[in-house]
Order: sequence, then C-alpha cells, then structure tokens
Amino acid sequence: MTVMSDTDVLDGMEPTVEINVREVYGLDTDMVVHGFKTRTEYVPAIDEAYRFDPQTTMAILAGFQHNRRVMVQGYHGTGKSTHIEQVAARLNWPMIRVNLDSHVSRIDMVGKDAIVLKDGAQITEFREGILPWALQRPVAITFDEYDAGRPDVMFVIQRVLEASGKLTLLDQNRVIEPNPYFRLFATTNTVGLGDTTGLYHGTQQLNQGQMDRWSIVTTLNYLEHDAEVEIVKSKATGVDDDTLA
Repeated sequence: MTVMSDTDVLDGMEPTVEINVREVYGLDTDMVVHGFKTRTEYVPAIDEAYRFDPQTTMAILAGFQHNRRVMVQGYHGTGKSTHIEQVAARLNWPMIRVNLDSHVSRIDMVGKDAIVLKDGAQITEFREGILPWALQRPVAITFDEYDAGRPDVMFVIQRVLEASGKLTLLDQNRVIEPNPYFRLFATTNTVGLGDTTGLYHGTQQLNQGQMDRWSIVTTLNYLEHDAEVEIVKSKATGVDDDTLA
C-alpha cells in the first residue's frame, strides 16, 4: 500500500469556506457547512450529473461538519462510496478510500519498520501506515467493504472511532492526536450482523462495541426508475427515450 509523503500540501489546511447546502446539494435546508478553499490532488472529481439522496447526504454532511463517524449501508451498486466522494468533492475535502479486503493487514494500517538508504548507509526507519498518515491530516478516510475487514484490522480502527480518539503506536512509544479536520466514514453491505441472504459471502459479524461507536448509520437504497433514466440520459447524449426506458 502506498503511503503519501509527510511533506505535502495538506499540512496546515483548514475548512474556511461556507457552503450553502440548498444551493450546492439541492436539499431543502438552511444548513451551512464548511469546506476548503484549495482543491488538492486528494479531492475527488465532481460529477455534475450526480443525484443526491437527501437522507444520506445530510448524514454525510453532519459527519464532515460536526466530526461524526458515519456508516453508509446498502445493497451493492447503490453508490455508497460515490455518495461520500461527491459530497467531499463539493467541499474540496481531501479524501482517500481503503478497501478492507482480506489482504489489508494491521501492518498496512499502522505501519512497519523498513530498511532505507540514508547518506549511503542502510538504516531501519518506521514507515507510517495509512491510518496514522490520515489521522494527522485534514483528510476524510472511507473504509469500503467494512464488514469484510479482518478482526485484527477492525480493532485498530475501533480506537479512532471515538471523536477524539487517539492512536497509540506501541512500536514507537507514540500517541497520535487526530487532526481537528480528520473525518472517518465506512460503507457496508450489512449492518454488522453478518449475511443471512447469501448475497455477500465473505462478510462477517462486527463487534457490537465497535458498531456502537459509529455516530450515524444511514441506509442508501436504489434510485427510482425515472431518476436512473435521467442520469443515464445526462451521460448518454443522443440516445432516444424509448431505448433509455
């Protein structure tokens, strides 16, 4: 897993721009959220044709504005991860996605000692994993396929699920304070109870103590037929209505 450089444009950034939710997301609310003025390479690209689900969008915006841990649950193909991305894109909020498949280990998350060359000599240096890297920066990290994560990885995440959750690196005798603008999201097909339908083989039950640490759990369903047609029409220009229907 590639870990970004410690010296990058994210350091010192703060969300100072006021975003009108009614104007930007098309929701019937006077809510105002704060976003970043500068757009970096970590900000997702904006899809102008994206259709926002009101309930899911409000949950995600609450996560960004009030530092809440938000889990989006739903069937495959409903656009859970994309929804978080598109909300972040309009806030200019840097975001990274991590797919919690069976190959993502505790070492990937926390970090490890690595042999590096410095001044022509080989030395052992600790290389941070993706979690401490993100935790120290104004970054939103999204864990995809959250209910497929390995138990050792899940317990690492559990500590930082608290709003002021600090991460202890035992190998380094370090306690990492989270950046005030670090945000944490997850997408999942189940709600932590495992799969009883046979649709999502490989998912597992989640620790109830961990589930209770998620501030907001929202469900995203498939769009209505007419809404899907409108989206396809905006992308596939020149296709007649009969074919789209």
